Amino acid sequence: MKNILEKLHGLPREKNHRQDLPFVRMARIKNENLELLTASMTDEQQELLGAYLDARSKVEGMIDFDRFRFAFHFGAQPMAERIKGKEDVL
Repeated sequence: MKNILEKLHGLPREKNHRQDLPFVRMARIKNENLELLTASMTDEQQELLGAYLDARSKVEGMIDFDRFRFAFHFGAQPMAERIKGKEDVL
């Protein structure tokens, strides 16, 4: 069962990268380079690269969640102190 932070982290972000031209351009370049690289590799090398990219994606997801959790707690702490009646929270 997911906790509240995991549920919040999974919500869609407001930023739509499909409308962000620099992001779209970089994503296209990344994909083109990956296609060129994999076309020059043996099947075994492609499998190793795929395993590496999968592991990297999982690690980046964990790091992303840790950043989200930190930012959530960082933002929630002043709010909790305000609710408790502390005026000078920052």
